[in-house]
Amino acid sequence: MIKVIKPSPNSSQVRELDLFPPLPEGEGMNSISKSTTPSPFGRGQIDRGNIFRQTWVRAIICFFILLFIYPSYAFQSNVSNGISLGYIKAGSAEVGVVTWRPDLSLGTWSLGFDANLPLGDKKPEGFDSIVFRSAEYNDGQKGLRYGVLDNVTWGRGLLMKNYSTRIAGPITQNNQQTAIKGFFNAERVGVQFMSTWSHIYAVRLTEKVNPMLTIGQSYITDTDGPSIKQPDGSTINYPSVSGAAVDASVPLPLNFEGYAEAAQLINHGTATTIGINWGLEAFIFSAGFDAGYRFIDQKFVPGYFNADYETNPINLSSYEATGQSKDGYVAELKLLAANVLMINALYESYKGSNTTLTANAETEIDKIYASAYFKQPNFQDFRSLTLEEGAILGGSIGYKINPNMMLIASYKKAYDPVLGKVIESQFYEAKMMF
Repeated sequence: MIKVIKPSPNSSQVRELDLFPPLPEGEGMNSISKSTTPSPFGRGQIDRGNIFRQTWVRAIICFFILLFIYPSYAFQSNVSNGISLGYIKAGSAEVGVVTWRPDLSLGTWSLGFDANLPLGDKKPEGFDSIVFRSAEYNDGQKGLRYGVLDNVTWGRGLLMKNYSTRIAGPITQNNQQTAIKGFFNAERVGVQFMSTWSHIYAVRLTEKVNPMLTIGQSYITDTDGPSIKQPDGSTINYPSVSGAAVDASVPLPLNFEGYAEAAQLINHGTATTIGINWGLEAFIFSAGFDAGYRFIDQKFVPGYFNADYETNPINLSSYEATGQSKDGYVAELKLLAANVLMINALYESYKGSNTTLTANAETEIDKIYASAYFKQPNFQDFRSLTLEEGAILGGSIGYKINPNMMLIASYKKAYDPVLGKVIESQFYEAKMMF
């Protein structure tokens, strides 16, 4: 028997996949420099490299002692803990790290933070010793969450599509990657809002006028604009930009939904989109599809606030100077199979732009977990970075040794707007949960 569901006004009824899931990164200990410093007592030299290696070895021994002391079953309580021993390499920076990850849940409340103890002094840019990973209240009708934002789309995506706070920062989460996002749903009215450390603020109102019509209104603003260090050492300060949009959706036969959205980047350009989406759930399988055509004038950037915004935004002056419309289409596919395989792919093609693909996938089979993601910037000619510099990619693979122990290796490649260069990061981690 097949159970048919209606897609929501904002997306198909498929589990949202994080475009940029929190992925550990790091590499092996393969280029630890050894330096010596005269002893303050004049009795030879202190071998700092040897001290670091001894500290690293002792940490490994203590970690595995803890592993065998604790039983192979998890404690059933509202408090859970995780301890991990890892090694991070980000460009020329490399450091070992011991992390304690406690999580507390109490009814509709939850809290989680990381305490990171570095084993060495060559910490990657943005490394934080204490990270408030998440804090959340959610009773189903209303909720407020502090944490990383991934794959955020506002309305039908003309203003914001797949925005993430995770990209601009290290591979391990830090406090600057967190944001606040909340919602409230009544019988006919819904409210959403968000706020980030980079001063992006957004609000959205939806109203179900009747069973055949739902209306949405969105507003987004960046009060100061991103500041991006370039590969040549200069810094570009992008302007503050705001946008507003209104959208409407209607149910169609065979579980389809039709929608339309009109948006404006204030003091810049306007755009409209029309499209359909469809959703299906059958036993252990779910699927969703969304396709739309966008009518874009010469001064409007579709999905201006997207995954590239914090690291590689579009130069609006050069973009508008072309004097040409940027009409195009988008298509998105989402699949979920029994929590074993998840795939999300977004295809975009506009006049005056390179065709782009954004995709991520996850799978978990028996003791093996793997994930991968990839993002290309569109309208490449109007960005300061090359296509290779602006691309974002990464992945993770893990092996579960027992119910409480997992080994993880991860990789990430993205432009760092603080350092002004592409950073390749790796993270190798042994994680214990109890």
